[in-house]
Amino acid sequence: MIQIAIIGVGLIGASLGMALRSANERESPLGAITVTGFDTNARALSEARGRLAIDREARTLADAVRDAHLVIVAVPVQAIRAVFADLAPLLPAGATVTDVASTKTQVLAWAHELLPTTVDFIGGHPMAGSEKSGPTAASPDLFRNAIYCLSPREHARETAVRLVEAMVEQIGAKLYYIDPVEHDAYVAGVSHLPFMLSTALMDLVSRSPGWREMAPLAATGFRDVTRLASGSAEMHRDICLTNREALARWLDDMAQRLAELRDQVAAGDGEALLAWFRHAQEAREQWLAARPNMRPGEQEFNEMIDMAYERPGLFGRWGSGPRQRKQP
Repeated sequence: MIQIAIIGVGLIGASLGMALRSANERESPLGAITVTGFDTNARALSEARGRLAIDREARTLADAVRDAHLVIVAVPVQAIRAVFADLAPLLPAGATVTDVASTKTQVLAWAHELLPTTVDFIGGHPMAGSEKSGPTAASPDLFRNAIYCLSPREHARETAVRLVEAMVEQIGAKLYYIDPVEHDAYVAGVSHLPFMLSTALMDLVSRSPGWREMAPLAATGFRDVTRLASGSAEMHRDICLTNREALARWLDDMAQRLAELRDQVAAGDGEALLAWFRHAQEAREQWLAARPNMRPGEQEFNEMIDMAYERPGLFGRWGSGPRQRKQP
């Protein structure tokens, strides 16, 4: 039986627990599992248990990881360093540790600095979430068909990698191996920058002297663009602080684009505006048509496999032998 400890049972941690525990034991990649949860917020821990995200509530970090094969650190990114420091003397030899943070370079550096060499660390980031927070917002389907980024620490054992791969398969997500520096640069553009723009718009308009009169006029377009502003302020602050360089570059590029757009509006340059809008429209339609959750080469890979034989599961049961096929 695989013993799993989830440290932090907010939206992501509780959703992971629900997804892992809802899988059919006989068919799931991990087989029989037990999920122990730990959180400094006793109410969140109780809610997670009530939502069937965990089998057992641990009252201490030591109790949570005592017999763990897999430890999932699902706390805010700025809290990870302290959690790693606390975990270091408590982790069983041979355990595998992973995280779910939105930035990877800093987290891997902390893992290298603080975690003992007797454990393996596999950096992780599920590209899924919600503007809501806490275990009450958790869902076992949160990760279904979502990209799940993995950035293993150098020299991580194959058995540790396979264990985390099996976890990703069990929750219905798609593996995506990526260099941590590339990960941070890419998600700064497609995840962190959208939040910054959403909050900037909400902040700007709500501070207008006319906001009281404007608010009733704000409809679905304004609601959709500002949805991300409802997300956790603390979480996104931590993301900014751990991915400063990449995000600053994207913000510089966006500031330049907005300045260009402003000049075209002021000049009444209809042709330039139309070209801008059409390019964005076409790029978005192409992105949607390509199915946003498909990894590079996945469609071609699937077509090739479908022509060759009926597709089995992604991997065999963890620990039962070599993987059947390697996804791109």
